[in-house]
Amino acid sequence: MDVPRWEEEPITYLTIRQVERLFDGIMDPRDLLLFDLTYRHGLRGTEAARLRLDYFHDGRIWIVRLKHGQSRAYRLHPRSVELLERYLKVRPDDGSPYLLRTRRHTQNPMSRAEINRLFHRYARTAGLPSRLSHVHVLRHSIAVHLAQIGWDPAAVQQWLGHRDISSTMVYFRITEKRWDAQQRAMHRSRGIARTGR
Repeated sequence: MDVPRWEEEPITYLTIRQVERLFDGIMDPRDLLLFDLTYRHGLRGTEAARLRLDYFHDGRIWIVRLKHGQSRAYRLHPRSVELLERYLKVRPDDGSPYLLRTRRHTQNPMSRAEINRLFHRYARTAGLPSRLSHVHVLRHSIAVHLAQIGWDPAAVQQWLGHRDISSTMVYFRITEKRWDAQQRAMHRSRGIARTGR
């Protein structure tokens, strides 16, 4: 017999205000682009690190998803296009195929550990709690934010590159605002049959 579970184990994510506070403290063009793309496209740290220059074309980005995710092209947000153009003006032109370069004189991309260290530093500056100071929290955050603005599970699944929708549904279980609003609308709806007078 199933036991009622009134509260699911919550995943960690940032509120919209916390995301904005985080970005308010980032001035470096590379880091702004890095975390903008990470948030907007729900990138894992390694997915962000492995972005290549040739993955950007005509206002779109090709994302190679890890963990057996579905890779595909996505339209870039206008802010991402602006940040990309700004960063490319200052990025060293040394033949490296990777978009986000380490500051050391190599052709290697940034490492996931370096991305995590940067995120931790910016999170501390923004006053975020330590439990929210890992870069993967941005992936959780965009998923919750998309659910809260009314995206359906299939759209969020496609956006995150999940193969299995059960991986996506965790973001909808914690989005109580949306669930509660749907239930209230159903209670008021004349499209649901009365069950007596």
